[in-house]
Amino acid sequence: MKKIILAGLLLTAANYLMAQTPEDALRYSWYPAQGSARVQALGGASGSIGGEISTLFTNPANLGFYKTGDAVISGGMNAISNTATYYGQTTKDSKASGFLGTSGIVFANTTRGDRALKSSAFSIGLTRVADFNNRIEYNGLNHKSSMADMFLQRIQGDGGGLATYDTKLAYDVNWVTKDANGNYFSPADAVVSSTGILQGGTLKTEGGITEIAVGGAANINDKVYLGGSIGMPVLRYRATRIFTEADPDLANQTNGFNGAEFDDYLTTKGMGINLKLGAVFAPVQNFRIGLSAISPTWYTLTDTYDAYAWANTENLPQNGGQNDVESRPNEVSVYDYALQTPYRLMGSFTYLFGNLNNVSSQKGLVTADVEYVNYMSSRFRTVSSNNGSSDVSYFDGLNTAIGNAYKGAVNARLGAELKFNTFMARVGGAYYGNPYKDLAGEKGNVYQGTAGLGYRNHGFFIDLGYVYTAKTDVYYPYRLENRNSFDPANIKSNGSRVVLTLGVKI
Repeated sequence: MKKIILAGLLLTAANYLMAQTPEDALRYSWYPAQGSARVQALGGASGSIGGEISTLFTNPANLGFYKTGDAVISGGMNAISNTATYYGQTTKDSKASGFLGTSGIVFANTTRGDRALKSSAFSIGLTRVADFNNRIEYNGLNHKSSMADMFLQRIQGDGGGLATYDTKLAYDVNWVTKDANGNYFSPADAVVSSTGILQGGTLKTEGGITEIAVGGAANINDKVYLGGSIGMPVLRYRATRIFTEADPDLANQTNGFNGAEFDDYLTTKGMGINLKLGAVFAPVQNFRIGLSAISPTWYTLTDTYDAYAWANTENLPQNGGQNDVESRPNEVSVYDYALQTPYRLMGSFTYLFGNLNNVSSQKGLVTADVEYVNYMSSRFRTVSSNNGSSDVSYFDGLNTAIGNAYKGAVNARLGAELKFNTFMARVGGAYYGNPYKDLAGEKGNVYQGTAGLGYRNHGFFIDLGYVYTAKTDVYYPYRLENRNSFDPANIKSNGSRVVLTLGVKI
């Protein structure tokens, strides 16, 4: 257990920081399905839906249903509200942002004559795979521990050494210091054991993952549709984390601690590549079954990291008469590494109502996806032969922590569409399963309710989709070896997304 918890901390090696954690691996793989306004209104279900550009990123075999081409552009707005409960106190915060959604071009070709290959299609497009724009605020009175305890455990784990981007900063500002016998301690612990310590902070995140993909599909006898695509996701993530703790009795100037703050700033940028393969079977005209597999995404990433610490230790003898002290490293840390995300397997079905050979007789459809994601299979590794054994050992421990912290989960998406000649009405829902093994009280689920409208006439279409998301998750300001000495902020999120898609036949 000790190894698992320590591997989840922001560990250090040599004179630079390797700040990758199991939470990073989950962040880049646990997100709801995206797509055009039509697909999002259907709960994100698209694995056997037929001709739809969104399937380039889920099951590209559906491109084989195209008989003519499409040009599509999508965009929208996200708004999210978070309620964080930390040691019994509830705090609310919110964030809104816009995005460019699923857009691209599909080219289709119909084969003449009595041939098994009835048609084929090629597509190039982009989509917003994940959106990281968010803001969480939390506050509470902690009677269990101080963040200083995390610094003290790291110092002990490093054999008394100080790391540039965390423990040295805490030592420089006297948040942790030495007694007359040369033993490390923190004056904040006396506050924890007497009155409890006021803790709070914010986590502000920005960025997202935008994937560019190219793919194609073939229609064999209008019964079997086979397709594949190559995706090239571009990842950008920026996090600003601010943590403070303070003596609730500021009038007491004799306990050696008034307050402290630790801020850190992480920017992650990089690119990846993945492969998607799929098949759709139409045993009868109105029923389709889809199967698809999405390979892991292999990312090459670069972290840029900086940190800052401040503390007011009143008249603590060790502070040399400096009550207010702040510290920052001389330069930022830059580190390159690789990440392999989980693979995904998906099964789908679609039932269509009405006569598919007569547009005016088509009445709508019901469609569903069931997806398995193996979150515990994420892996970090070094990217340079110059990296030392400490790097390899760090990533080995981190990957062990991922395997022990996460598990495979099942996601389900369901949607229905009613067609009224040129107008469509849509409704759907989705569930994303808990990826945590519950080592330290972690639980997370995502529920979505969706709806939308569409219009198609004379080669032009416009779709509007709305997605309501309810999510439960946890955020740990810090972790300690003893599970009973720290608690997370429990997060309940409610999000709204509006998506608009415009398209023309080409």
